[in-house]
Amino acid sequence: MMVAGLWILFLLWMSPDLLHAESTLSLGVTLSPAQAVVAGPFSLSPPSLRYDAGGTLQVAWLEKPDQQGAVKIRQIAGDARQLSSPVQVNPTALAPEALHQAPGLASGADGKVVLSWSTPNRTAGAMFASDLRVTVSGDGGRTFTAPVQVNDDGLPIAHTFEDVLEGPDHDLYMLWLDGRGKDRSGAAVQFACSRDGGATFGPNMTVDGMACPCCRPMLAAAPDGSLWAAWRKTYDGNVRDIVVAQSVDRGQTFASPHLVREDQWVFSACPHRGPSLGFDRHGRLYVGWYTEGTDEQARIYLATSDDRAGTFTEPVSLHVSTNSLPDNLRLAIHPDGIVAAVWEEVTGVRKRVVLRLSFDRGKTFGPVIPLSAGAKAEHPTVALHPSGRIALAWTEHAFPTNKIVVQEGRVDLPKP
Repeated sequence: MMVAGLWILFLLWMSPDLLHAESTLSLGVTLSPAQAVVAGPFSLSPPSLRYDAGGTLQVAWLEKPDQQGAVKIRQIAGDARQLSSPVQVNPTALAPEALHQAPGLASGADGKVVLSWSTPNRTAGAMFASDLRVTVSGDGGRTFTAPVQVNDDGLPIAHTFEDVLEGPDHDLYMLWLDGRGKDRSGAAVQFACSRDGGATFGPNMTVDGMACPCCRPMLAAAPDGSLWAAWRKTYDGNVRDIVVAQSVDRGQTFASPHLVREDQWVFSACPHRGPSLGFDRHGRLYVGWYTEGTDEQARIYLATSDDRAGTFTEPVSLHVSTNSLPDNLRLAIHPDGIVAAVWEEVTGVRKRVVLRLSFDRGKTFGPVIPLSAGAKAEHPTVALHPSGRIALAWTEHAFPTNKIVVQEGRVDLPKP
């Protein structure tokens, strides 16, 4: 039996296409064939994924087929899961500043879709200067408003690595990394809120002046209506660990941050590895992150809290392979407490994207499910719809072609 089990695992490692057809394996998920949403001999950003309330999947990315670059979006909708034509969101004059991160993406009720990205600030002598833009669609991503600038300072500095979240009563929340307000660190975490659905934004607010300057922060909403932020904080001695903070007044103020775990990871540069977080319907907070701890060994963890980040569980180590390194973890949380975790497994010659699922609110996880088919797949992301539909996306590279791949399926929901 052990030999048979090892043989199955070997086949899955060598032939992830076995899972690209409708899967009948007892893994708690059924996956349909993957499809490319964009492909070509040009540069692509990581993808962003969001389901809207009706189950339409929004897929957004940045691309640079020429010197200008573009922000684009497509939808997968209906029972047939048909892929719509791509829509360019940005005017030519507001092309993306860089492709190292995915665009910010949020979706809400009544066909609302929100996209964000950074545009170059070409002030003479300024390095890595950018301005943060937001645009909104009211028809499911077919047309978009003229982009609005979020940062209110007018300074030729970086305003980037953002996350966007729709809140109650037409609120739109933005969290990003900024050169303002920093204190002995490379960046500060900045926040702004729109109370009119993205038409205008209020004053920018510094949430923390000691942030890692390229580890993208993230926002999430709890069932009780509170707003949560997570980021990689820089402590004295270049210790870079993950924290979370709560706002109970719709982003007017944030409480002091809570340390998720004292990893004591010392790193004198920026690792480009931010946290991932979410809530289930019972209010459990889930946080996932990358660290190298004190022994410089790459690990990806998940921890949970049931007391508003007052305490966290001992983290679950998600990566189990002994011949690869984990990277770029992302989570999606179903209201019933199903956790989908995707990440890269990296060897000396290969990068592949894998998935693990938890059906007991993050206590234990099932086997590693290989997803990607190419030799170089990276930047995975994942989304879960309350109906049980799951979406996964990543980039694949096979010179001279780059592509973004999306795969949908269904997870097994608990019986009522």
